[in-house]
Amino acid sequence: MAARTPGRPPGDKRANGSGSVRLRRKTWTARLSLGDAGRATFSLPTCRTEHEANARLEVLADLSGRLLAAGQIVLGLPLLEQAAAREGSALRDVRLAIDQLCRGEARPRASGETTFAEFAESVVSGKLAEQYPLHVKALRRPEQYRHKLNHVLAVLGPVPLSRLTLDHADRAISMLPGHLEDSSRQGIAKVIHRILALATYPARIITSNPLPRGWIPKADDNKAKGSLYPDEDRRLMAAVGIPLSYRIYYGFLIREGMRADEAGRLEPSDLDLERGAVVLDENKTDDPRAWALSPDVVRALRAYFALCPPKDRVFIGPSGPLPGRNGAQNFRNHLRRAGIDRPELFETTDSRLNIRLHDTRATFITIKLANGRTETWISDRTGHKSSRQIHHYKRAARKVAELGLGDFAPLDEAIPELNGKGGSGDGGTAMSAGLKAGSPPSNHASLVRALHDRALGAVDGDAGQPAASDATATGGPLGPRWATPEVRSVASQPETTEFIQISADPASSCQKSWRDF
Repeated sequence: MAARTPGRPPGDKRANGSGSVRLRRKTWTARLSLGDAGRATFSLPTCRTEHEANARLEVLADLSGRLLAAGQIVLGLPLLEQAAAREGSALRDVRLAIDQLCRGEARPRASGETTFAEFAESVVSGKLAEQYPLHVKALRRPEQYRHKLNHVLAVLGPVPLSRLTLDHADRAISMLPGHLEDSSRQGIAKVIHRILALATYPARIITSNPLPRGWIPKADDNKAKGSLYPDEDRRLMAAVGIPLSYRIYYGFLIREGMRADEAGRLEPSDLDLERGAVVLDENKTDDPRAWALSPDVVRALRAYFALCPPKDRVFIGPSGPLPGRNGAQNFRNHLRRAGIDRPELFETTDSRLNIRLHDTRATFITIKLANGRTETWISDRTGHKSSRQIHHYKRAARKVAELGLGDFAPLDEAIPELNGKGGSGDGGTAMSAGLKAGSPPSNHASLVRALHDRALGAVDGDAGQPAASDATATGGPLGPRWATPEVRSVASQPETTEFIQISADPASSCQKSWRDF
């Protein structure tokens, strides 16, 4: 199925820049006459109708006509291929590149020249770190670099490093999407600067960095950030309608000040629950640190590991290692489910950010300062390098101290499943199904919890609690050597109205998920 250029009699030779569109295997293509470059066929993957294909053909005909007039059609052929496949800002970038080529501001790449995109790939992939191990460290999270680079590769990618100028970098930053925050723009600029710095040394591809001191834009980081009060933390920990794996994770972050991704990478070997210590060798600042865990956190982890023995990671959610892809959104959803509805936690304005999972650190610093902990004690846990970073939280800490809000409740007492009560507590409004007095306490507990995990998984995108290891299922040892669970007998459990009892089998709450029912 082909559409002829209108107005051309049969048998007439096509003029340069003219062409037709055709539907081939559900994909529209355009064919153009390009003078010395002959006839070329371009795929139009974004076109869904013949009207859209003909509109894109007109764009290609216009661009090819300009390249033909400038005598640059051979060099411009790859750009025409990109123009056929791109939309929006990406198509605009191609138009700018063709403008430069037609004005004579671009020339063919010399053999052996390295482009910005090629060198950036060597940095992100770790090849540069392998080549210069004494000067370059492999990126811990290369996907973050890729995400930032994707914003600028359309402009900077094809430019050889030896010809990349300040104007190129300025144009790349000016063409960033308007919805990006100042901090995101700053982060992208830092990546560009870092790539060019590495190209200067140790790679020695260019003699100097074309970006001057002060080029990286400033970010306004004065927005107010949210943090939880101790009573709100207690409601969150007591909300049995939220999976236990999330609550122990949140409670750990709030009481120890660790970054969310650092806690997510914790392995059982990083914890010494016999002595009550944690060792964090790999972190954001590459500064290994270790400290003594709060005694209540140690007790809570021991009880949690008795129920859910750890595997590769300490904190595993229903869908894998925490915090997962939507950590901040899940955190806000769980706060609402626990009945925490303070408006400032959920508002984003010109002067305030809604609460994020990272703000568990702000919660930790604020409450601990309010309760008399020193900056040194706090920085040992958070990894902050300077007093200035902690100083930002002192005003909020003074307010908490003046209000007399106190400290966090002991974690092993705040989470019902870990203290033997298993009740709904302050956050129990989310749990509507409990065991009434006189019901067998252990027979139905796992079923009730699994059914609620199923309902919560539909909201958070989680499937259910992870299964326990085979060794646990067959009565083998529970967890590492330092996990010494105390198996509670059913007879010793208090019989309480509307409370869920912990099963006598500590592994049952981890072994079952909603798929089992």
